[in-house]
Amino acid sequence: MMDYTSAAYNSTGSGAYPSAATGDPAASSASAEGAHAASGGDLNSAGQEGQISALSGGSTDENATAAGNTAAGYNSSLNGNVVNEAGNAAKMADFIPQEIILQILHRLPIKTLVKCTLVCKSWQSLITGSDFINSHLAKTLCKPITSQPLLTRHFTESPNKEHYILHLNRESLDIYQTLKSPLKPRTDDAYPRIVGTLHGLICLSDDLFGYTNRIVLWNPSVRRYVELPTPNITFREIGPYYFTLGFGLDAKKNDYKVVRLAYAEGSNYSDVYPPYVEVFSVEEKGWRMISGEGLECSFSERWWSQFFLNGRVYWIAYEKKMGRDAENLVLSFDMEDEKFEKMMLPESLVDVNPTGLFISLTKGMLRVYEYYVGEANNRCVNVWVRTEYGDLKSWSKLYSIDLLGGRQRVLGLTEKDEVFVAKPEGRMRDSYADLLLYDPKSGQTKLVQPHGIIDTFSVADYTASLVFLNKESGATSYDGAKIERKQK
Repeated sequence: MMDYTSAAYNSTGSGAYPSAATGDPAASSASAEGAHAASGGDLNSAGQEGQISALSGGSTDENATAAGNTAAGYNSSLNGNVVNEAGNAAKMADFIPQEIILQILHRLPIKTLVKCTLVCKSWQSLITGSDFINSHLAKTLCKPITSQPLLTRHFTESPNKEHYILHLNRESLDIYQTLKSPLKPRTDDAYPRIVGTLHGLICLSDDLFGYTNRIVLWNPSVRRYVELPTPNITFREIGPYYFTLGFGLDAKKNDYKVVRLAYAEGSNYSDVYPPYVEVFSVEEKGWRMISGEGLECSFSERWWSQFFLNGRVYWIAYEKKMGRDAENLVLSFDMEDEKFEKMMLPESLVDVNPTGLFISLTKGMLRVYEYYVGEANNRCVNVWVRTEYGDLKSWSKLYSIDLLGGRQRVLGLTEKDEVFVAKPEGRMRDSYADLLLYDPKSGQTKLVQPHGIIDTFSVADYTASLVFLNKESGATSYDGAKIERKQK
């Protein structure tokens, strides 16, 4: 697994999902226009993908070929013949055992599965049902993370544009797909914060340039998103404030949640304790207030980071103590019981400037990056890891990385301990940078993405999924796509 300061990924979350698609989800069919848009507009490859997946599914040659031909039944473009061809495919599907169909569908990529919702009502009902979505995700999470795409984001000026890119090969980092975000900031020169990624969802928050109260959960694989309603606590209720977000999963309820901690501004610009805490639930489709009693820690207003692991969201926070300015710590929030818990950092990190600390995850272990200025005024990063939860002695410093001077940002580490860094292009244009992959051992660098505003670069693991394809999620299609429509 890769390690990213702006990413949230939990490879251990598959236990909450059923091992097979069962049940009887409510039937609703997809419109041709909607599935075409959600799948990327290329229907001609569906037959080939279906036949290849069928042959790898352990079925007999006859069943595999029949299943491949079933998927091929709608391989023409949407030119008016798709209804007839889908009808023929539906008839052919009647001769294929249900368990064979499930085996085949579970092996198909997301893009092809969205196309398969055009075949017949029963396939559409099956694929968009929560049981199939969860079991497909569980099988995906069992695969090595290196088999999944890598997501990068940066923002450019002239023209003002966000660039979301999937890189399929972890070695070459070749561009696999460009993505279009559904969240449009209120001004052309603004860009949202990437809170985290989890199970194919990307959490975006438009909070970097004012009070917009806009938060989006976005699944680019199926081109659907949920824009969260306005929170309970805004500028109108409490005046000047800032907030921190956490994004994760309540595995017991299979419910994706966002927790929001809002701090009102007190005298001398100090934070007012306790913060206002509220939780958004996709299942409940709204915000509700919970207790923040006893919580007297703050965050770096602009530079906070978070990740999700084993049911909990983690942040770097700090709290004021008698006799010293502040003490840094790790704050966690349990998505199931919705309780906070504090965890100590190693002693050498307790008193440093919290804006120089970032939290992340790799190989199931918590990591903290500590920026500092080394010899010859070079900017360096210490990488700390904690192997056991709750054991302060399990903290250890893995290594230090010399960033070769400049205002460089570490965005993540690879399995080979290569470093993703955003490196400024030059002294005169310090806010512009290139995204590089840097090998500290050899000193060699590789250009991943050129020319973007340094603070907008982000690197994250991305796990493609069908989450939000089900009607119950309340997700909205964009680019004019409409996945479901009522049957006559």
